Amino acid sequence: MEKEHINLLLVDDEDALLESIRRRLQLRDFNVIAVNRGEKALEVARTEPIDVAILDLKMPGMSGKDVLIALKRDYPWLEVIILTGHGSFDPENEKEFGKAYTYLSKPCDLNTLLATLVAAYKKTVMNRRGMTPEEIASRLQGIDAASPRAILKKLKELDSNV
Repeated sequence: MEKEHINLLLVDDEDALLESIRRRLQLRDFNVIAVNRGEKALEVARTEPIDVAILDLKMPGMSGKDVLIALKRDYPWLEVIILTGHGSFDPENEKEFGKAYTYLSKPCDLNTLLATLVAAYKKTVMNRRGMTPEEIASRLQGIDAASPRAILKKLKELDSNV
């Protein structure tokens, strides 16, 4: 894993979607580890530094919900985004989903996904480094708020320098 880019774990059993999202995010300077099973996701998390995870809910074998619970148990600072194609999903009925950063519906447009990734990584940095929202905001002053790349680069610097 390269240290200057955000390390993203992407988990979805739909291979075409997995590959499409992986390619689009790698073009935007993310290091993307894409896996199609929950069990593989946990193996990756044990061996690679992960900054943010994106999980599908419905997968064969270990579900996204089970992966979320395991990731938050082992890496409580890690922010996890749930990406689901199931319209019947209601996080209010699922206590464990309080542990997720947020959830997005498939298909999700790239700008929404990027904005969510920036916010989730900001929260990961705050969690991991014990920073307040005010401290993060102060450190991000002068960064072009319309540039996800610039924000992510500065956040990665903050995360790496502590």
